[in-house]
Amino acid sequence: MDPNAFTVPFQATKSLKRELYKSIDPKNPQLKATGKTILITGATGGLGGEIARAWATAGAKGIALVGQKKELLEEPIQAIKAISSSTQVLALTADITSESDVEALFKQVSEAFGVIDVVVHTAGSMVGGPVGDLPPNEWFRDFEVNVKGSYILAHYYLKLGQSGTLIILGTLGASFTVPGMSAYSGSKMALLKLAEYLDAEKPNLRVFTVHPGIVAATDTNRGMVVESLTPFAIDKGIQAGGLSLYLAQPKADYLKGSFISVNWDVDELEAHKSEITEKQLLKLGFLKAQLGPEGHPWS
Repeated sequence: MDPNAFTVPFQATKSLKRELYKSIDPKNPQLKATGKTILITGATGGLGGEIARAWATAGAKGIALVGQKKELLEEPIQAIKAISSSTQVLALTADITSESDVEALFKQVSEAFGVIDVVVHTAGSMVGGPVGDLPPNEWFRDFEVNVKGSYILAHYYLKLGQSGTLIILGTLGASFTVPGMSAYSGSKMALLKLAEYLDAEKPNLRVFTVHPGIVAATDTNRGMVVESLTPFAIDKGIQAGGLSLYLAQPKADYLKGSFISVNWDVDELEAHKSEITEKQLLKLGFLKAQLGPEGHPWS
């Protein structure tokens, strides 16, 4: 079975990346996060924990970890301290679908760190089941978390009145029509559009949507892969962390409002940044670019 069968057809670049490489390696001096502060939702292990490790490796000034269960934040806290003893760590619990929780969250983090340079939003929900069969409230849970929760997060980040970067965890699954995935796929497609509107209407907010790849579960990353995709899950959680460091750099402005996959080569994207910007190739979900094994046929 080809492990790239669910990755190659969605390539915007000829080069396929399923490991760290120099341009998104947290150890790359060009990605240094000295003096930067970051807030990470969904940080109770999983991809959020891997992203925290990347920012600690890059020497971030402060990392705020957000999850629903405080005890599950202990592992990424200890990982950050082991990587970078100078990085200040703040661990907080919040329900991102609660306005009062999220408002209090930003108040606490801004009081501790001052400016919040970057928010990486990895918290999400995936409800499986046939459309029409699931109870309405259960089916709508993905929209509550993935769309409403994301809107609340963006709303209160904007209310701080500062410029910043918001990186949202998306998925190529938004483009699939797979039985049992209607709530997840539909909510993630709506999230793509929300990100585009934030980009269009809020110039002080740099917004990106990132597909983290098909990530295998590890001791520190529980993963979020449906069983049928397990044979294809060879991407590494740290890739999303490295890509978030790249996107936090001003040189990534050509990708603002866009959907980006960790499997796409940022060096190749950078070489075609004028075309990407002028033709909006990576807006609404990569639908304008011709994806496939050979990547987009750049002009």
